[in-house]
Amino acid sequence: DYYSLGLEEEGAVGHYAGLMECSSYQVAVQVWKHADAKGTAVVVHGYYDHVGLYGSLIRFCLQQGWNVVAFDLPGHGLSSGEQAAIDSFQEYDEVFSQVLQQAQAHLPGPLYAFGQSTGGAILINYLLKRHFTAEQNPFAAVSLMAPLVRPKGWASGRIIHTFARFFVRRVKRKFKQNSGNPEFGEFLLRDPLQPHHLNVRWVSALKVWLPYVESLPPSSVMVNIIQGDADQTVDWQHNMKVLAEKFPNQRLKILPGGQHHLVNESPEQRQRIYQQLAEWLTD
Repeated sequence: DYYSLGLEEEGAVGHYAGLMECSSYQVAVQVWKHADAKGTAVVVHGYYDHVGLYGSLIRFCLQQGWNVVAFDLPGHGLSSGEQAAIDSFQEYDEVFSQVLQQAQAHLPGPLYAFGQSTGGAILINYLLKRHFTAEQNPFAAVSLMAPLVRPKGWASGRIIHTFARFFVRRVKRKFKQNSGNPEFGEFLLRDPLQPHHLNVRWVSALKVWLPYVESLPPSSVMVNIIQGDADQTVDWQHNMKVLAEKFPNQRLKILPGGQHHLVNESPEQRQRIYQQLAEWLTD
């Protein structure tokens, strides 16, 4: 109720939540079942986030007639693990893979994948690591929203991290406006599930992951990408170049004025985002 995730008005006839053993974590998973499901969407959230912030995307997926599976990453939301920390991005891959296997076993296809920011990085890693061809792709569509490859200011940030990691475990988080919706920024300040620190272990894991993923060969899988040109969280110009190389079969929408947290952008921007996704997904 606090996060307005009932969504019965969008055709959800059942909303289920529970814990799932994934690797060494207890992962909080939620499922919305549609009355007449035409497939299943899997939603992967970003760093500092949790499923409670993704009501607009879950609502969009239900409107398409799909079931929805969403889960809190380790160290986020209601899942176990040190808050906002991870030792390796491959741990995210293991958790995502196990949740996906359960979705494939118990819910109808086709499958549609959505990843915001770090969630996008997890989907990128999943596809490139397994060298999927377009024919092997387990998803009917993959949609990346402000996907993380390299964060903004990474050149200086990685140098600072090289020394800081010996002295500090975490750094106090600065809550910056990351969408054109001021109400969302205000909500984050009172959200009880928000981390208030950047964990140095997460930065260490990112530092290892970046050269790994950039060294992987390209994929013929088609991906949809929506990226705001006012994003101050990721180095989006660099990231778009990397993704153009890794996924030459892509559809890209640059959203004028779009900031980072696209699923919580202003109502006008969200309408543009979901209209574009709907066009791609029904093409």
